[in-house]
Formats: sequence, C-alpha cells, structure tokens
Amino acid sequence: MTRPGSMVIRGGTVLVGPPATGRFERADVVVAEGRIAEIRPSGATAPDGAEVLDATGRFVLPGFVDAHHHLWQTTMRGLTAEWDLMDVLWSMRLHHTALHGPDDVHAGTLAGALAALEAGTTTTIDVAHVITTPDHADAGVNAIRESGIRAVWAYGLTTPPSGESAFPSERQRMADVERVRGTYFPASRPTDLPADETPAPRVVMGLAANEIGSVPWETTRGEFRLARELGVLLTAHTNVFGGPEAPHEIAWLHRDGLLGPLQLHAHATSSTDEELRWLAESGAAVASTVETELQMGLGHPVFARAAAAGVTVGLGTDIQSNNSGDLFAQMRLAMQCENGRSAQRRLDSGGVGALRGTAVRPRDVLHLATLGGARALGLGDVTGSLEPGKAADLVLLRHDRLYHRPVVDPFATVVLHCGPGDVDTVLVDGEVLKRDGQLTRRDAPSVMGLIDAAARRLRDAMEREGGPRLRRPDDLPERLAERRAGNLPDWAA
Repeated sequence: MTRPGSMVIRGGTVLVGPPATGRFERADVVVAEGRIAEIRPSGATAPDGAEVLDATGRFVLPGFVDAHHHLWQTTMRGLTAEWDLMDVLWSMRLHHTALHGPDDVHAGTLAGALAALEAGTTTTIDVAHVITTPDHADAGVNAIRESGIRAVWAYGLTTPPSGESAFPSERQRMADVERVRGTYFPASRPTDLPADETPAPRVVMGLAANEIGSVPWETTRGEFRLARELGVLLTAHTNVFGGPEAPHEIAWLHRDGLLGPLQLHAHATSSTDEELRWLAESGAAVASTVETELQMGLGHPVFARAAAAGVTVGLGTDIQSNNSGDLFAQMRLAMQCENGRSAQRRLDSGGVGALRGTAVRPRDVLHLATLGGARALGLGDVTGSLEPGKAADLVLLRHDRLYHRPVVDPFATVVLHCGPGDVDTVLVDGEVLKRDGQLTRRDAPSVMGLIDAAARRLRDAMEREGGPRLRRPDDLPERLAERRAGNLPDWAA
C-alpha cells in the first residue's frame, strides 16, 4: 500500500487524548506516513509540501470503532425489523445464510463496510458466519480490503446447513483457515504499531467461534486454543439466552480454563456478576449491541455492568439486516437505556427525591464507541484516540448547522445532536476515504448496483424456500437445549 503524504488538519475543534479523559480544544493535527505526528496549537506553519485540510466548523474526532458487526448481512437490510432472537436463529442462521453465494458475500461486505465508513466508522470487526466454501472466504476478505476500512476479519467457523458445503469435516474447515491465513494474513495479528515506520496491517485475521453448545465441547475447546496459538482475536456469542434456565457459557469456559485476552464476547446479556468478574480477570472483552439486544429479546444490555466490573467494553451495530451501520444510534440507545434503568431503580426506592443525575454520560458512550471498541478488538495501541504515534484514523464532524448550535458541551453535541449526515471527512491510516461528504475509493451508485443485485437474488431464493420469515417450530428452544446438552461435558450439563 502506498503511504499518503503529510497533511495538516487545521482549524478544527480536536478531541485530544483518550475520549474518557481528554478534552476538546482548537488545534491542528499533523499527519505523516499515516500516523498522527503532532497535535499543536492552531495556526502554526504547515510543514513544506503538506496538504492542508480545513476543519473550520468541524469536530476532529477519533474514528468510531464497531466491536461487533456481521457485514455480509447488509444484503438483507431491514429484513429483520420485526424479528426476535428465535426468528433470527431459525430463518437467518439456519436457512438464509446458506443461500448466499460468493458474489453476495462480496456485495454485502463491501456495501456494509462502505456504509460504516460513510457514518464515521474507521475500524470494525466482520464476524463472517457465512463461509460455505473457500470462495466465500476469499470474497469476504477481498471486499473488506477493497473498502479501505481498518478491520479484524473474523473467519466464521460455523458451517451453514447446506448440501453444498465444502467443509463436511472439522479437518477440512481448519485446512481452509490455514489457507486463508497463509494467503492473506501471513504475519498479521492485532498488535501495537511497530516502532519503525512500518504501519500496522489495516486488515488482520480473527476467528469467530461456533455457537457454544452447537458443536461438541472438544470442538469449542479446540477453537479457543487455536486462536490462542495463532495469536489472533477470537469472538463468540456468549450468554445470549435469558430466562430461568439460561446457559452460562462464560462459566463453562472459565471452568475449562479457556477464558483469556484477545477474546471478544458478544452480547453476554445474561452474565452473572461472577462471570463478568472472570472476564475482567482473564483480560477478555465484551461487545454490546444495544439495538438488537433490546429488540430481539436478548436481555438488558450488559455494557454498564461489565464496565463497572472492570471488563473492557465496546459497542457494535451488529447486523445491517436490522440496524443502521452507524454508531451514533448505538451511543444514544446505550446511554438512555441505562439511564432509564438507573432512574427507575431510584424512583422505585425513593421517588423523585432519590434521583441523582444520570448514570451514563455522553463522554462515556463516546469512549465505548472509540477507544473502548479499539481495546476490545486488541487494537487500542493502534487506534481509538487522537494521540501522537497512533494511526491517523479520524473523522471531521460538522457542527456548523442550526441544529448544532450553540455548542455548550462538545461531548453532548457529538452524541446527541450529530449523526451520519454530519460526517464530512474520514481518514484511515491518513488516507482520505471520504472527502466533503463523498466516498473516494468507490462511487456509491456502483456499489448500490452490486448490493441491489444481491438482494434480488436472495429474495428470489428465499421465496423458493418459503419466504423471508419462515415459520419456526414451536419447540425450537427445546431442540436447541437438547442439542446443547448433548454437546456439553458432564460437568457443564
């Protein structure tokens, strides 16, 4: 990759330092070789030959970091708006996933990544539970590289139910993992930026585990150990099912010595306080996807409890088949759902006289959507805050419109009064991927053509299978519980 030249971002209101503790100030950001070289008082002389980017009327922020996202599901945007968790498991995971061909995976991943970039997300994870053949894997990797976004591309170890799967055995699946790693990621892993001028890889490999209990425990144990051996991030959906008989998968992983750093546990909504403590002690992280968790019956989002327990936490948009690909919505939902719960507790115990402000501030959720997410992905030393030496992953966010003014508290303006339409300019590694409101690597109409064609193919395939929202068996929860019981070791069951 050709490194961009030097640049000075001048005249903006810059969030200097970690969002949880930093401050907004008028400053210039000097970028060289894809990194932040200096943050200095505004108006200083630009280095010779540097491009000057006018940030007047703009906040200069670290790019947002999405800690849980299935980009490929962008092919089905809006499909799941009235679905619950059981609908998703039955129709999406057990049926529609297998309808995706490599071209569909490419279109969904590319369109999803570009939609995220348009909304100010500079780093994401792609949880690719759609790899039916080696061509599917190649399509996903190539699409996310084509977009320009920074990413952990997490190879999905789940084989969708399909007679055409190229991986009838675990051995064949693992052989493809090695093929993908050797072809695309021979030396990449989440790591600090190198001490020399070599940039960190923009896309690194991760692993997305099978759903715990859906495969024999020995397979789960092997997946967690493989990620540890390879030194890559492993992500898993854990503690998703609520109710009195909720499975406590984090407790099982702890019991078997499988918890550890470079692990990202998505949702974790039914976790006990003890399980959250085990995650914190092991160095594992949590990704909360508030919108899907609230809608689909996953339980109350756990991010505030997890953060209080010392767990590293990020926010995710999850699925563009349901949610928009921007983190503005997730920040607002996260802040207010937790503030509502905290306020209700005080009202129940002492009435309005017991109210004491809010539990979660705009600054708190901005941290979760930037440095918190970066740390959760193992990239906290690479991105997530504007500090010298870090990658120049940043966003110029407009605050010059009537609905922004006056700017009393910049954190409140960013979280509560800005949205994707205010994202003016986006840089990743110092490369301008959106300028003056327009993407630079790909024109939107051509990508819309790709994603619309994929949607038509999938719509037709779904209709042949019985429609988008398939009638699920009344005993689906019992079937899942029975399968889980058969796959767990005696001590877990």
